[in-house]
This record gives sequence, C-alpha cells and structure tokens, in this order.
Amino acid sequence: MSDAPLKVDDSIVAELATFSTPSILNGLKRLGVDSAALQSFDRQVVRCISPQLGIRVGFAVTRTVATRRSGPPADAARTAELTQRGDADLSTLPGPRFLVVENIGDWRGPVCIWGEVMAHINVALGIRAGITNGPVRDVPEMEAADFAAFAGGVAVGGGHVDLVSVSQPVAVGGVVVEMGDLIHADLHGAVKVPTELAAELPDAIRRHARHERRLIELCKSPSFSPAALEEALQVKE
Repeated sequence: MSDAPLKVDDSIVAELATFSTPSILNGLKRLGVDSAALQSFDRQVVRCISPQLGIRVGFAVTRTVATRRSGPPADAARTAELTQRGDADLSTLPGPRFLVVENIGDWRGPVCIWGEVMAHINVALGIRAGITNGPVRDVPEMEAADFAAFAGGVAVGGGHVDLVSVSQPVAVGGVVVEMGDLIHADLHGAVKVPTELAAELPDAIRRHARHERRLIELCKSPSFSPAALEEALQVKE
C-alpha cells in the first residue's frame, strides 16, 4: 500500500453525501481546481447502473482482476493469499468504503466482474458501492442488497475472473485510484475528491449554489434583462 491520503473527518464525509456529484465538481472549481485537473471517470467507460440508489461516497478499496473466457481455473493458493492480504488491508480503512476494480483482461468482453453474490459479500465488508471498467450483472439483486454499481455496462457473465493484485494503484476510466482515496458518485457519474480539499468543499458548494440560485431567480423574475443578467454574473459570492 502507498502512503495513506490525508484523513477526512467522518462529519465531512457524511456532509459530502448530501451533495450531488456535479455539485462536488462545482465546489472543487470554486476552490481553484482547474477544469482540466478534475478527476472524473470517463463516462464512456464507467456509468451509473442503478441511479435510484442515490449518492455514494467512500474510501477506495482497490483490486486488479483479469477476465478471460476460457482456460483452467486460477491458482487457488495465490487467490487465497491475495484475498487474505486484501482483507487485512481493508480492515485498516475507515468507512464508508468504495470498491474500485480495474480489469486488465478482456474488459470489453462479456465476463462480469461482480453480481448478486459479490454484492452481498461487499456489503458485509462495509463496501456499499463499486466502480469497474468491466460489466456487471444481477442488477435487481444488487439493488435489493443496496450495493450501487458504476460499471462499463451490464452483461450475462460467463468465464473466469482472476484476482491479480490487491491494495495497489489502479486506473479506471482515466482516473488513477489508490487505497484510501475519496470517491463520490451518483447517477451522473463518479469523481475522485482531493482529500486535502474535502473539509473546504461543503462551504464552497453552498457558495456556488447561492450564486446559481440568484441567476435562476433573476431569469424567472419580471425584471429580467440581458443587462441585469450580465450584472448578476459579475457578483462574487
């Protein structure tokens, strides 16, 4: 495992869960993060599978797997060793937790990374959401387990999912994620939140929301005019 990110207070994590993911990006830009530096997951690679499950925020648990459609089973001893190591690392992370799995195998193929059984295992481990570049399955069953999936799509499964590494940096949808990184996701997509900015984010989001509300109220007002709009756009919150 790499050096742990800065600790984020539980109350801040809980508060961030009350904001949408687009609002998180608005807040980050308010704090001076350039748009090009925002670490949002590529929507062509990762999308929300169950929008009705709402917002998920958590600290990343990283795994690398390789899917394949044929061949012998994986080395059972090696898989058990990696699983035990991953469980030990997991115990050092605060909750909530967010699984991030990079498929370095046939990630555009039909072999699913997880489904109903893994969703229940993840929830039992304190992991309430997961991101992967591969497909997933058993969507209604995952929803019933309250496990939110952000994935490359859905498929029927079939094949092997070999565990390659645990607790190492992974790259999914153009974002490099390390153990303990803070992830925020909802129906719009997912983003990695810089932990050093997390404590400042709620206030920045509220300031941006007040600015947007003034603009919306002006647009609905009888006193609206292009000149009034231009003036309102210049007001700094």
